Amino acid sequence: MDDATLAEAANLAAFYSKAKNSSKVPVDYTIRKNVRKPNGSKPGMVIYDNNKTVYINPNEDDINKLNKLN
Repeated sequence: MDDATLAEAANLAAFYSKAKNSSKVPVDYTIRKNVRKPNGSKPGMVIYDNNKTVYINPNEDDINKLNKLN
């Protein structure tokens, strides 16, 4: 994944989180094979390992630009 795609994905994740009004929001990412759902856990609950973290300032203007592309 290139840096621009990673920045767009991190911006989307940060913007649609509870921390959207914060600055330097940490966003973890990893490849799919490192993500799994624990047995008996609630829907949407996952655990992951071998992750990296990127810090992003959520930017609504960038989100609007992405929405206009679709």
